[in-house]
Amino acid sequence: MITSKPRTGTVVSFVIFLVITAVVVGMNLISILHGTFTAWYNFVVVALLTPIGFYVLYRIFIRYKIIRMGDNKIQVDYPVMRQSKKYTLSDLEWWVENKVKTGKNSEYKELQFKFTDGKKIDIGQKEHTEYARMLQYLAQKAPKKKAVLR
Repeated sequence: MITSKPRTGTVVSFVIFLVITAVVVGMNLISILHGTFTAWYNFVVVALLTPIGFYVLYRIFIRYKIIRMGDNKIQVDYPVMRQSKKYTLSDLEWWVENKVKTGKNSEYKELQFKFTDGKKIDIGQKEHTEYARMLQYLAQKAPKKKAVLR
């Protein structure tokens, strides 16, 4: 059974970002609420950082997913939301590996797959564990469902 989840380093870096964001927003809110003279940039900081912080919180932590592949099945677990979806390989509509050249010798790779119920999953090579094994598993077990990018 192949188990893929976000890398520890990725999660830690986003936790640090959220802590810094919360401190900066909190300091600016204190300045706005208790200050006799509030500068315009205090409002701008709060207006910009609050939605970004909530988006990162939602995208990284609330939508935290663990993907398990094996025995011709794919299971997607969302532990924070206490949801679990189980699919067979026949429920897989298509899968594709996207590659984007990001520099001279570096490349960003992302594995996408879509199921017949409309659910679409994206997994980045740098953000998730077991990327190569998942790609190999799909290439071996579902080669006909590999989509061709145009």
